[in-house]
Amino acid sequence: QRHDVSDATYPLPEPLVRRLRGGILPVDTKDTGDGTTGGKQPVVFREETEQALTQLVGNCIEAVDTMYFAAPPKVRKHPAFQHRLCFRVRADEESKTLSITDLGAGMTRADLINSLGIGRAGLSSKSAAAQGAKDKAAGDADGEDPLDTTDEEDFDDDDEEEETEEEDDDMEEDDNEDGDDEDEEMQNGSKNDANAEEDLVYDCRTSEIGGFYAALCALGVGIRVGTKAKFDDYYEFEVGIFSDDQDPKTAFDSFRIRRPKEEGSKLTVEGGHDQFQDVRGDSGTCITIRLNDATIEGGLLDETKLKKIFLHIVEATQYTVAFSKDGQAEEIIQASAKEAEVIAELENPKNEVDPLEAVADIELGPGGNADDTSRNYNSVKERSKYIPLRLSLGERKMLRLVEASMSCCDYTTSVDRPFKTAVRRTHEQLKGITAVLRGLVTACDYKAGQKLLGDDDYAEYEQFFRQMFEIARRHKIMNPEKMRTEYGKLILLLQDAVSPSLSPHLGFSVKGPIESVYKFLEERDCLALVSDKLIETATEEILAGRKTRAVIDREIKQKERAVAILKKKYATRKLSVDDIHNCLYSICDNNSFLNSNRVPIDKVIDYLTSHFSPKKFEEGYSLSIVSGEDGARLSHSHERQYYFALQSLTLWRDIIDDMFRLWAMAEEDLLSDSVTYSLQDTGQGMQRVQQCPRTYKAMQKILTRVQGKVSHWVGSSVIHLGDHNVPNALSFIDKYTQVPRILNPIVICLENLEKICEKDEGIRRMVDDGFGGLEKVRKDILYDFFKSAFDGSGADNFYDAGSCIDGRMTSAWNWCSQLPEKPFYPIFKLTGFVGFDGEFK
Repeated sequence: QRHDVSDATYPLPEPLVRRLRGGILPVDTKDTGDGTTGGKQPVVFREETEQALTQLVGNCIEAVDTMYFAAPPKVRKHPAFQHRLCFRVRADEESKTLSITDLGAGMTRADLINSLGIGRAGLSSKSAAAQGAKDKAAGDADGEDPLDTTDEEDFDDDDEEEETEEEDDDMEEDDNEDGDDEDEEMQNGSKNDANAEEDLVYDCRTSEIGGFYAALCALGVGIRVGTKAKFDDYYEFEVGIFSDDQDPKTAFDSFRIRRPKEEGSKLTVEGGHDQFQDVRGDSGTCITIRLNDATIEGGLLDETKLKKIFLHIVEATQYTVAFSKDGQAEEIIQASAKEAEVIAELENPKNEVDPLEAVADIELGPGGNADDTSRNYNSVKERSKYIPLRLSLGERKMLRLVEASMSCCDYTTSVDRPFKTAVRRTHEQLKGITAVLRGLVTACDYKAGQKLLGDDDYAEYEQFFRQMFEIARRHKIMNPEKMRTEYGKLILLLQDAVSPSLSPHLGFSVKGPIESVYKFLEERDCLALVSDKLIETATEEILAGRKTRAVIDREIKQKERAVAILKKKYATRKLSVDDIHNCLYSICDNNSFLNSNRVPIDKVIDYLTSHFSPKKFEEGYSLSIVSGEDGARLSHSHERQYYFALQSLTLWRDIIDDMFRLWAMAEEDLLSDSVTYSLQDTGQGMQRVQQCPRTYKAMQKILTRVQGKVSHWVGSSVIHLGDHNVPNALSFIDKYTQVPRILNPIVICLENLEKICEKDEGIRRMVDDGFGGLEKVRKDILYDFFKSAFDGSGADNFYDAGSCIDGRMTSAWNWCSQLPEKPFYPIFKLTGFVGFDGEFK
């Protein structure tokens, strides 16, 4: 075997070497540039400990994301695959090392050389050092630490400038007389000073040398990376001090790459990879840092302290962290072997398969009957966990009070704006929240309101406030088209009320669980109701369609009989007949929502598949688009655009199908007391930007399911959540409740057009003469929609548009805004269209 492949050493770039020496080595071993150690104290800029660990974990997350989406759906859905979504952390007190392992995509030998072997030291090292020297000089002049950048220091500098401005003006004349002689001397002196200062300033932060080496400078004295990509061997990359016999002055001059195993070797427990932190399986990376004395004293060898740090880092992701002392080390070590067995079975299934098992996991495709997707009665039990319970008459009175209070409230206008200090915003938030709370109590009981105003004890009414807000939240989930403005203000007010900065001042939490059908029945020991085989018949919505009156009457009688049987069967002292009735019709409300919102999507999918073909197209009806033409941001052939539109509609259908669960996840994210938001100007005004781990995970599952249904995926799979495009879960959930508002007017237009043409001969002649006939105008509308509503357009700039999950909806809304300019717009008006936010008349 070639020695330069199995074990080789390469030099690191000189700017990186200098910063690693300056940022890691003690003062007496630093090189000042002229070969001497010098005696001056250097200035070193490093990352904070948690920020350094965040950089390393961020790399792990990217690697696991890449691996996850590259894995076949049937593999990544299997429980044996889930261990790959867990990071492993081990602190070894004997060797003074910290290891972080992920089973992500890993790196090839070329990746190690081209990424880790270069770093980011090529960035203008001299300018960075000069800037650091300026910062140090400014700090020394004020007698402050060079890293201190508080507002107080800025105010002191401003005052000093004002005091010396008059004196400088008086001396200006004298300076001009001697200036010519002194300029040359000052220039020569400044060059020498800059050279001297450059060797005393070491900027070892992420912006200068990258996250990997910034973490090394902040945490340790040496780092080793063991990694394997799926189609490459296992390699180890090492730089820094890993043994006491290494020379510190040369330890950072180069990096070493070696292949410790034979070419093609598998990473298994039997093959020697039997430690908790070892990489096993097809791919993964283990980063091991030899910690410095400061981080050891800071407790980074204590897994209890590490657990808090790592859980905080990953709390906004869908991944987990395991530690070597958690008690599940052996299970994690053996997990890769179990995964390999499962993959082998999936890739080579046995010939004899039990017929029941073969169809157990089959899911209907987008062309299936909408009603049949829930025929398995177990699905009702699962859905009931997120189906809100119908409001009673008394609860509806309380709902009107909350609606009225939110309608006249300007809370978000008052608090979601720039403030000079965070304290002032907190004061404004408390004033607005307590005003709403006092108003609700006063509206119900004037004397209690007066007492609350004097005592200021809101915790006494905790149960009352929770109930009031829960009723409003429950009503909104059941009716997504209602309370758009009022609910937005309410949920943002609650978001502030449960935040760590305000909750202690209130003395209680306003957040309570949503009263769902499942929760209601579970509390009364009657979950068997939602598992009964008659549950589907008792809760289905009777749709007329093209059915005869006799068929409709028969279905109504079947439903009424099923309801009566269930009431008689499950009524107990804990669960009355009225309670059962309320639960059944709450589920029926959910079915009604699904039908009314899925039907437009199903019809548009049917229009696409019946009027267009991916393999051929009529002349003048090619769906192909070219970036830059007619506002398009994408370039697709006819076939590619057909599948792009089809899979987008299929995705929207599955999102609507799971809307109640997504809404529950969105509220959990919005009202999280651990993942807070930041107020930012996103280009659409001041928005609350907040990570949404639960919503993202639920959305990711839906996306994975849809990708498994369609033959091939076109475009990006990026889900925007918690950024300037979709700031938070409220923006996300509100966006997808608008899908029926986009598609329903199109469906109604096409259906009503045929009816009015049959009734009015004059309108038919107008359609024939002006638009080429009924069938042609129908196809023209559909052709324009499928071509222009899925072209990646609609964003303010190029980077925010495109084929991502969020961008598809943006393009559709852009088409809606351009409808009045379309030649067929009179047809929409003729069929009763008044707007995408309005109703047909």
